[in-house]
Amino acid sequence: MFRLVDRLSVGLSKASLRQTVLSNNLANFNTPGFKRSDVVDNPSFARELARAQTSGLRRTHAKHLPGLAGRGVQGFSVVQDPTTTMRTDGNNVDVDRERVLLLENQLYYESLIDAVSRKLGQLRSVIGEGRR
Repeated sequence: MFRLVDRLSVGLSKASLRQTVLSNNLANFNTPGFKRSDVVDNPSFARELARAQTSGLRRTHAKHLPGLAGRGVQGFSVVQDPTTTMRTDGNNVDVDRERVLLLENQLYYESLIDAVSRKLGQLRSVIGEGRR
């Protein structure tokens, strides 16, 4: 159950970052030469982090916390799109597309919040049953 909540929290972090990036795109739609950005998954990041944690880190004391290896760490990054142009000034922000992407991201975020709430509600129910 907690693994699922951890994964959902990674999704929430990604959706939150994407909301910021897409909002920045819209805020700069009139800036000459501005190139839009978006958030993309970076699976090589997760692989490299897990490899570094398993090979380079070791616990030197029993009370030290273990590394994150094996906990499903997922990476994502902000990537700029320098290849397209929407206007003669070099800007490539399509306002209508950015608005649709913002709405899509908002719905995704809200669905993740709903899933986390349901999982935590299940946990509350289990804890409450033990008190009777």
